[in-house]
Amino acid sequence: MIAPVRWLSRKDVALVNLPFASALNIIEATLRDHANGAFENPPKIGIHPRHDALIHAMPGWLPAQRRAGLKWIATYSSNRSVGLPSITGLLVLNDPDTGLPVCVMDAAYLTAVRTAAASAVTSKYLSPSHVQKIAVIGAGIQGLYHVEMLSLVHPAAEFHIVDIDDDAVRLLAQMVCSKARIVPVKEAEIAIRTADVVVTATSQLKEVAFQFSWVKEGSLVLPVHPRGWSEDITTASDVLLTDDVAQFASYIMAIGSPYRDISRVLVSVSDVITGQVTGRANDSDRIAVFNLGVAVHDVAIGSAIFDIAEQLGLGTIVSY
Repeated sequence: MIAPVRWLSRKDVALVNLPFASALNIIEATLRDHANGAFENPPKIGIHPRHDALIHAMPGWLPAQRRAGLKWIATYSSNRSVGLPSITGLLVLNDPDTGLPVCVMDAAYLTAVRTAAASAVTSKYLSPSHVQKIAVIGAGIQGLYHVEMLSLVHPAAEFHIVDIDDDAVRLLAQMVCSKARIVPVKEAEIAIRTADVVVTATSQLKEVAFQFSWVKEGSLVLPVHPRGWSEDITTASDVLLTDDVAQFASYIMAIGSPYRDISRVLVSVSDVITGQVTGRANDSDRIAVFNLGVAVHDVAIGSAIFDIAEQLGLGTIVSY
């Protein structure tokens, strides 16, 4: 008899209430699996129905955790103008022994959580020794979750938030659950010049909006999207990393590289976390990390959500 499938709506996923600290631990454990080669994570493939849109397929397999699945995620930046979310998607989890689907869930929440958690774990290992100010450019959902996650790693840090919409910054300050101190800043350059950690959590940008020359000595730069920075982010940074080298090379080739020289992107963050390579050698190093998002993170976070949902009896059981 074929087992049923658990459907978790966006509301069901929210009711699971996965603790942010747990998400950080899950992402760090998955990065260690990545460094040890205990994963299968093919580069993203996608379609582009509109000039401002993409839909990606992201399969992932974690043999040590016995977790397999695929995320089908869409980003439509113009959706905001008609009152729709800009990021939507589904995660399908499969039984690794039979291949049968066991759960289908909304993927918007887990995408936001795993992206911010990956940044926070990266910051844990690559930030300067004293982090006083964190600049977050973009006060949308990614900006919000980056504040939540980074405040767990740097609880004493002050968050300087920049957005073209003042109301978005005020809303972020109201929604933050942590005790992080939020300081609205009008211009990205002002926030970046004094920050120890810089997160650019804007939508995908076509033009250069951020100059790497604004970044002070010792800062860690975390672009949520690869575009938007001046070309010298790849040449003037002291250390240049990504979350998955093969995926980064494939993605940059597919979209047309905004940077002429990506030859220095040869090491993954996971290799730093496991001590296989040196990350920050000096507090004066300016480090840039392109975390594009890997499917094994989605599968790991989604599996944790699925486990809790089963325990709590959340979701709808549907026939396969």
